[in-house]
Amino acid sequence: MNDPVRLIEIDVHGDGRPAGHAYGEAARALVRRHHELIASGLAARGMALDDARRHALAVRAATRAVAPELAAEVDGVGEGAGMTAADGWILQLRAELTGWGTAAPECSSLALVDPARPGGPLAAQNADLPPAYGNLFLVLRRWPARGPALITVTPAGQLGHHGMNAAGVAVFGNFLRAGQWGVGVPRYLLTRIALAETDRHRAADAVAAVPRSGPRNLLVADDEGALDLETTPSAVRRLEPAGGVLTHTNHFLSELATFENAPPEWLRNSRARLARLGELLAKAGNDAGPAEVASILADRDGAPDALCHHAADAPDLDIATVVSTIAEIRARRLHVCAGAPDSGGYAGYDLEETG
Repeated sequence: MNDPVRLIEIDVHGDGRPAGHAYGEAARALVRRHHELIASGLAARGMALDDARRHALAVRAATRAVAPELAAEVDGVGEGAGMTAADGWILQLRAELTGWGTAAPECSSLALVDPARPGGPLAAQNADLPPAYGNLFLVLRRWPARGPALITVTPAGQLGHHGMNAAGVAVFGNFLRAGQWGVGVPRYLLTRIALAETDRHRAADAVAAVPRSGPRNLLVADDEGALDLETTPSAVRRLEPAGGVLTHTNHFLSELATFENAPPEWLRNSRARLARLGELLAKAGNDAGPAEVASILADRDGAPDALCHHAADAPDLDIATVVSTIAEIRARRLHVCAGAPDSGGYAGYDLEETG
């Protein structure tokens, strides 16, 4: 087991374009590397960067109509990194631009929210992405003038992949496959929409109220419980914990399964991970703490359909567990493993400034 690796930490105050500019400037090298990675993926699929920028600006207009400060923040990220506002938007649009129809099954999420839990609720996720993304993650703390402060673990330039706010709302996300895609708020920005709220129900309502670009699953937990939000551009369904446990991987569990268009191998992988999560959490019991959850997230049983995925398990998928995060909600603390959790340790990040 390797020692924990600490991610770059960036603290940003304020709102809108100035806040985004400060973020983009502080993480400029990583933001530009992230943009280059997306651009290379676009080129490999025959999409010109100018075409991607035009689509990104259409998404910008749709987002600006419902979340103008958030849209301005994205503009600032691109400009702060020495690029254009449209380039800042490209960073929010990975699957929308680089091939949602060929993306691999990504991410396993859980929440433990039994009221009798000694340490309060926990929520967690393994983020499975192309291995090149592993070197792009950072910890971003945001201190807006309005709304709760928040901490996110995210590829550089994105406003939020997953995280938690000062009100105790924690948000994790999973890719879903459905035929519906459109022009709306990008999937990753839904995390920031949710993290602007003060409890899980308001977070779910806020996500449901905005136009959405594509299917997305959000697991949302707070000090009092958790819910799961399955979404497509046209529909939203909520799932509740069973016995204080809530889990999700990459297939629909509600009646929105009628929108499912994942291939058989995708469904096999996702269902195997969901079953393994349930099995391990049942063994760990409702008192499982961060250490026990870390052990579950490191599980390699059933590879290539394991909770902790290695790139070598299925080289054709170009996917690996690149970051693993556990939210200790009552303590307002994230435990983050940079890399596969079966070989690395978790570093702690509190919702307080680093400087």
